[in-house]
Amino acid sequence: MGWPNMLVLVRHAESEGNLRSADERAQFEMATYAYALTPRGRRQAEKTKEYLQLYFGGNNKYDLSLFFDVRYASYYERSRETLQIILPSAKFYEPPRLYEDPRLAEAQRGIYHTMTNDQIEERFPGELARKAREGLYHYRPLGGENWPDVELRIHSFLGTLSRDCDGKNVIMVVHGHWLILFQRLIHHFSIAEAIAKYKAGVFENASVTIYQSSPVAGCHPRLELVEENIVPWKGLI
Repeated sequence: MGWPNMLVLVRHAESEGNLRSADERAQFEMATYAYALTPRGRRQAEKTKEYLQLYFGGNNKYDLSLFFDVRYASYYERSRETLQIILPSAKFYEPPRLYEDPRLAEAQRGIYHTMTNDQIEERFPGELARKAREGLYHYRPLGGENWPDVELRIHSFLGTLSRDCDGKNVIMVVHGHWLILFQRLIHHFSIAEAIAKYKAGVFENASVTIYQSSPVAGCHPRLELVEENIVPWKGLI
């Protein structure tokens, strides 16, 4: 077992949820996994596709399905839609396959998906105080996940990536928070560093982060960071 020859991680393009505050999303009559891309998000994804076509093929007509052996997205609509714009010739249910993996999903925020802060304070007195006391990393909202829960999913997925994608070229459309925790496991960031990245909003919509397999004498190969948070649409949209 090893690592993919090339691993490209794309954060999904702008979705309906990105235009709303947390309280507005809680009052929005749609499940968080169902948020579609905005028109601007679809344009962002197109620019990201053009960047990857030039990066891996040398021209903007290059068919990226010729380069990527394996393609993953979470089951969230914004992730699936972004991947289908980047790889329009590939399908989820027929060759060349796009694979949907629930372990790539964003953290489940439980009651925060459907309740505003005021509603939580009214119905679950003390819950906001518990959140403040436990902190971003440890706090598990009612019905949701905390950061270690997401890291367990990522640990599991890394095993699949190492076993099934050794030597292959892989593209994954993921979520910003997920990507920070992926990097924490790969680079052994501290919890404090991960929280700082999260608060800074490190990964922009439709951004590109690239890793490649790097041999290490006498040891298991490692994933080496090549590009991080490249935003192809910046200044163009």
